[in-house]
Amino acid sequence: MSTRRESNLDPFKVYKFFAHLFAYPERGEEFFKNLERFYPFDDLTPLEELKRIPFEELQAEYTSLFVARYGGVPCKPYESFFSAEKTLMGGAAFDTAKYYELFGLQLPPGEMPDAVYLQLDFAAFLVKLLEESTDPEDRKKIALLYRDFFKKHILWMEKFADCIVENSSLEPLKVFADKFKEFLREERKRLKL
Repeated sequence: MSTRRESNLDPFKVYKFFAHLFAYPERGEEFFKNLERFYPFDDLTPLEELKRIPFEELQAEYTSLFVARYGGVPCKPYESFFSAEKTLMGGAAFDTAKYYELFGLQLPPGEMPDAVYLQLDFAAFLVKLLEESTDPEDRKKIALLYRDFFKKHILWMEKFADCIVENSSLEPLKVFADKFKEFLREERKRLKL
């Protein structure tokens, strides 16, 4: 499997950035500090626009998109919801948990394994392992594991990004969702999926 990337984006930073972006923003300072730390793009405009939104408004938007909304939450941040099952804690959650178990990783209390931010964080973990591995046999195994995880548990996120674009009232979130989809398409092409 080729490790060459067409894009100049660091996939570790991309995954970490979106893992933080798609997790509920508990504390404003910490939320933005993590976004700045892992920001993978050259153009800072979308991040600056996001930071100008009052934090309570940002939390309300996340709640409306991902947690609770009259008439139903449009973009539940779980793979099982976007799968054919359309139910939370479906097969995708159990399959994702198996990947975490391979490395002895534990879930945060009360969280489902197929939460978008956890899957993105795990993809970042695999990318970092691949980058830091010096053994050719280990690199091959990690690359195959990453490709498999991407195919099974990251590709669905294109639908998730579309959902954000269609349902968010905040332009910076829409811009980031489009950037995320572009990254996923490039990575899918690189992995020949």
